[in-house]
Amino acid sequence: MDSNISAQRPSWRGIVAEKDPQNGQRRVYAYASLPQEKKNEVRAKLTDGEEPLAWMLKREQFAVLRQFLPAVPTEDVKALRNFRIQRDSTDLNTGEVLTKELSGLPEDKIKEYGQACRWLAMLSDPKWKKKAERVKVNPVFASMPDFIAACVVLYSEEGVKLPTNYSKLKAKLRDYEEQGAACLVSKAYGNTVSRKVGDEQLEYLIKLYSDKRKPSFEMVTAWYNDAAMRRVSLGLEMWPEITAGTTKNNLLATDVQPVWYMARHGFDAWKARYEYTMLCYKPSQRDIQWVIDGTKVNKRYQMVTSRGVVAGAKLKMLVVMDVASECFLGWSFAETEDQHEVAKAVRMAMRRSGGVRPYQFLYDGDRSNTAFFKNMAGLHYKAMPYNGQSKTIEGAFKRLQMGIMRDDVNFTGQNIRSKRLDNQENTDGLKLSQLPTLKEAIAQAELELHTWNNTPGKDGKSPKERYETSENLDPQKLTALDEVDAFWLWNEQPITYRRDGLRFKKQGVDHVYEFMETVESDVPGVIEMIPDLAFHSRFVGERFYVKYDPENVGEKIALYVGEDKRFIGFAYSKEAMPRAVADYTETSRDDIKVRLSIKKQQRDQVLQKQADIAEYLDAEEIQKLGHRFIPKDVLAAAEQDFLTAQESAPAPRALPRVAAAVVNGASVDDIRAARWAQMQRAAKDD
Repeated sequence: MDSNISAQRPSWRGIVAEKDPQNGQRRVYAYASLPQEKKNEVRAKLTDGEEPLAWMLKREQFAVLRQFLPAVPTEDVKALRNFRIQRDSTDLNTGEVLTKELSGLPEDKIKEYGQACRWLAMLSDPKWKKKAERVKVNPVFASMPDFIAACVVLYSEEGVKLPTNYSKLKAKLRDYEEQGAACLVSKAYGNTVSRKVGDEQLEYLIKLYSDKRKPSFEMVTAWYNDAAMRRVSLGLEMWPEITAGTTKNNLLATDVQPVWYMARHGFDAWKARYEYTMLCYKPSQRDIQWVIDGTKVNKRYQMVTSRGVVAGAKLKMLVVMDVASECFLGWSFAETEDQHEVAKAVRMAMRRSGGVRPYQFLYDGDRSNTAFFKNMAGLHYKAMPYNGQSKTIEGAFKRLQMGIMRDDVNFTGQNIRSKRLDNQENTDGLKLSQLPTLKEAIAQAELELHTWNNTPGKDGKSPKERYETSENLDPQKLTALDEVDAFWLWNEQPITYRRDGLRFKKQGVDHVYEFMETVESDVPGVIEMIPDLAFHSRFVGERFYVKYDPENVGEKIALYVGEDKRFIGFAYSKEAMPRAVADYTETSRDDIKVRLSIKKQQRDQVLQKQADIAEYLDAEEIQKLGHRFIPKDVLAAAEQDFLTAQESAPAPRALPRVAAAVVNGASVDDIRAARWAQMQRAAKDD
């Protein structure tokens, strides 16, 4: 109308119009100034063909009925509040029909149905069935149809959804008298999926849509309809043919999606969307709960590869965070994660905590964490299975990346798969020569972790301040054995403990260790460590399994004996004594005296032990019989043979002596021959 008026078209000239005083965006047109065709259109759409003045007068007469509208009956409000949308399904195994409650009515529907109940309650009032009561209000309501028509006009203007047909309205009134407000709720309401398929068909749709290849709704529909046709040829129950829209509506129902979601998208996707989660609050004290997790450093640097130096971003970091304060306590950097990197981060955290270990440690189940924490039984950590959502450090990493790391030009962006361009890097103009080295990138990232610890949060305190001002009422101290279990490494082969100690070579350096004992010194309260003579005497020649501290090999090692590796104790680095007097220090002479006395003490202990044994055994009567190398039965047989031989042997005769002087000219052979002849003559005489 505005365009016709502004164009000054014939029949549109002279129309009276002005701005609506209540809404300046609208215009008000005088009905009498409108062209006839527009007048007819107004009467057809707004006044049911009546002249507007007469129609408005009638409406004023109708409007008097609004003052008789009652409030929404209490029983109707209660019925609408307690109404539950239900869906029936059939158990395919038992054939039992199951009714499932889905939800109540939404608030807008409760209000909508409440307004309708007001009109139904008024029309159901018995007094309006009396003509005299209706005429009291207005003579035009003398007939019941006119009265009801006036009510229809009024509630239609208000948008109340009740029948406008007289007979249908009468039927609705009968339903209201029998059922109350429930008659207004459609039995199909809330059935967001107008299921045109049964439970068996729905399960088949779920099976098709659960395919890992992720078929579309159209493809699933085609597969389903093909199966429905084949069922007919096999003489099975006929399934109705469906459209892709029906397939979509059925499969996207809230109670159907969880069934196919895991099979179609995987466990992690299902877990992120449907798994039940608990609402948890942060620990109340520091060192109650720590969490460790790894993430990319998200920095490009000059990475050395077999192809040369390239712009890489392979560096990772493992970070230990105190959950209560969100303070980063320990970290390690490496291009490849392993259990040793985990140990470095955890050890740093425990040192910065003052030797306190957490009551609970959260970590995911990757190989490096599993390999490290399986050796920490002595620490009694309560590990949690892999659950990314349970690790508050994930959110801290995101804020670290977006709030601090992105300040550097070599920041790679938060995630390459992120849909937001603001989270992706811009490599235009980035030169390799401008990138830091690996060592510089690590220093850069470490500085940013310290920046995080010193950045105030919403409470005005930094994570470092929150951690240092928090008090742990029951701190769990890290013991020496805890540290051995967690951070020390095994030597591959056992080592023999010899008279000069245990020699252990690591990183090309020879170390010598000996077992020590603590004794009180001459100074009260001062404890000294001296070589343990009893251990030395007992274990020289024993093979020990060794555990050592990779950060301090030269101080001490832990000794374990047997294949089951039973802990014996610690062996400490053996102190070398100066050989030359010129190299003596203030304590050298005393140290040498101690060791010389230990040597003498060791020798004396052995002699004393021998003496004690001899004294004890000599006191036993049974030991006085003596012991021989030759068994008694052998000696008895030998003695008998000896006596027998003595009795039968002839008495020995003295042999004639040979002159010592050599006969002149006689040879040695001549002398021997003469001696032999003499012996023969003596035998013949006998």
